[in-house]
Amino acid sequence: MKRVFIVSALCFAAATASAQQTLQLDASEDTTDVITINDIVNQQEEVTTRLANERHYASVWGRPRFFNISKNSSRLSPKEDIETGIPSYNDGKVPEFKTNWGFSIQFGRDYRLHKKPIGNTLQFYIDYVGIDLNVNHYKAEDALKLYNSTNKELTIHNKGEHKDENFWRTPWMLEKYEFNYGMLVGPSMTIAPFNYVKGAPGLHHLRMNFFFHIGYHASILWMKNDSDKDVNTYSTNAQSNFRVMEKNLKMDWGHGLIHSFGFSFTWKMIGFGYEHRVGSVKYKSLNTGDFGNNSYKFKTTTNRIYLQFRLGK
Repeated sequence: MKRVFIVSALCFAAATASAQQTLQLDASEDTTDVITINDIVNQQEEVTTRLANERHYASVWGRPRFFNISKNSSRLSPKEDIETGIPSYNDGKVPEFKTNWGFSIQFGRDYRLHKKPIGNTLQFYIDYVGIDLNVNHYKAEDALKLYNSTNKELTIHNKGEHKDENFWRTPWMLEKYEFNYGMLVGPSMTIAPFNYVKGAPGLHHLRMNFFFHIGYHASILWMKNDSDKDVNTYSTNAQSNFRVMEKNLKMDWGHGLIHSFGFSFTWKMIGFGYEHRVGSVKYKSLNTGDFGNNSYKFKTTTNRIYLQFRLGK
């Protein structure tokens, strides 16, 4: 029994010495590579913060599609002398027309020219406006008589050819509705000036956009019938002309180049902006049997104030 006790005591002493030696060796080892629970928590917090920032700035620079609702103020100006047949008004020439109301809608999208914004503040795009629809209204000119259907006149065609064809002059000065469709493309630049403001993430979404677009448009100009504005009356010998002109189709169509420039301010998905739009259009009557086949050049100018909605992919 005594022998067993001695052996057990020796084993215990050896184990204790070994443990002390191990503790001494561990204390002297380099512990910089040891990962603690605090390290794991800190790393996870860093990853979470980084992902949250990425989502935040993806939201700031997102919403590439836009939808605009605009109020229009437009002018339609002849680029050449066009006879009206009413010499007592504007020397018998077609005047410049101004809208008394107008509106438009636009659908478009911007495409990034570089993957990441420069300094997280500046981004360049190419914009494509696939739908640019406009409706404008021009009231009748302020005169008692606005056209004359008494006699048809010999038409001199645009190419200078004389033909034995008599047509009425287009009654440009009547009340008019313009329906216009265009498509545009061009560069734009967006600035997010407050992305480095700390403690106010809402300000990061405030952006300024500047653009220049060029494109093509087509237009329909419908002149509303109003026989009270006809110089011709039933008492003349041209009653048949009066009756035809009273209800015939007074509509021209045209097309031409356009360009526009402007700016907008947006916050998240909503904003407002201004656009100046200039174009040329060459009108020709759809009713060639009454008004001939001549074309007439006009300049169209539009100022827009619009409400913008920014949409995601």
